Amino acid sequence: MNRWMGRSTRRIASWKTAGAAGSIAGLLLTTACFTGCGDPPITAQRVPKEKTPPAAADPHGHAQGDPHGHGMTPPARAALEWKLPAGWKEATTGRMALASFTIAGEGGAEAQVSVTALPNVVKHEADIVNMWRQQFDLPAVGADEALGALRPVEVGADKGRLFEAASKAAEGATARRIVAAMAHRSDASWFYKLSGDAKVVEAQKAAFIEFLKSIRIKEGVAPAEAQAETAPAPAAPAAPASAPAAESTQKWKVPAQWTTVAAGMMQLAKFAVPARGDAKAEVAVSVFPNDTGGTLGNVNRWRQQIGLEPVTEAELLKQVTTLDPATPQAFLVDLKNNDRQLIAAVVPRGSQWFFYKLTGATAAVAPEKDAFVAFVKSEP
Repeated sequence: MNRWMGRSTRRIASWKTAGAAGSIAGLLLTTACFTGCGDPPITAQRVPKEKTPPAAADPHGHAQGDPHGHGMTPPARAALEWKLPAGWKEATTGRMALASFTIAGEGGAEAQVSVTALPNVVKHEADIVNMWRQQFDLPAVGADEALGALRPVEVGADKGRLFEAASKAAEGATARRIVAAMAHRSDASWFYKLSGDAKVVEAQKAAFIEFLKSIRIKEGVAPAEAQAETAPAPAAPAAPASAPAAESTQKWKVPAQWTTVAAGMMQLAKFAVPARGDAKAEVAVSVFPNDTGGTLGNVNRWRQQIGLEPVTEAELLKQVTTLDPATPQAFLVDLKNNDRQLIAAVVPRGSQWFFYKLTGATAAVAPEKDAFVAFVKSEP
């Protein structure tokens, strides 16, 4: 039987976003009691401390926090409360999460729980489902099938939608599973995700559902103050597609010949590289709170994207090269299939994992490889 338990904690931080990655972070402020099987009952509550700053321009000239460039600011000082299930441990949050937890299973198996908020994406539920499917090496499906995979779930006082999927265990790897929920509110779209080792996720599913029911999101400031804080600042105009990549709040060194283009869902930045005749290619950057399935899972997903068969764990060493000896977990993969080429890199930085991908026609990708590697190595 799962028992609720927790301990008093008190931390404070401000909201923050990461462009199309859509991440928000905040921390614990107060505690309150609840009943449960004899343990001291604790409810955790998070609110941001500082006032929401004016929306800053991201690398695409959009206000940060809005993946579609509509000039939106992060949700205004909402207070998030929950009841912590037994065995869940709070983890360090990165750009992608307002709250993060780890759950240990047997034999070193593990699962993670994250809470994320994005500017309202109610019209993109099918895209979100396919994004989750892709992370678990499942092919994309049509909008009707994607929406049909969602079922109702309680998320506090809100009506949410639940998604479940599992990956097949590749040779030498363990099966992975995801149980995720989304709930659209006036302030933002909120996402709750339990993912990791399939056995741990399955064992924690009931606790996760109860965790969702316990969620409470409340305003953390008086209406007048909230109105002042959340008034949208004018967004900088988007750079034209033909303009060179401009200086941004990011520190990375963008090659002068690349041009900034609008980023897609869950992308931090996107660039077009010089075309070679009819041959075109692009670079995309995303940030995640973990490696989204490990090296083998990522490599096989990329192979699938250009029509290659998956490889086994034993064959993996032939697919990847070390990007930086000082960071053993950072790697580079260069894949080709006929006239298509995909060069990808994964670089862990702190509690975040940066994913870089250069993909397109080989005639456009190959000449940019050195510039791409230099870009990947530059600090974001």
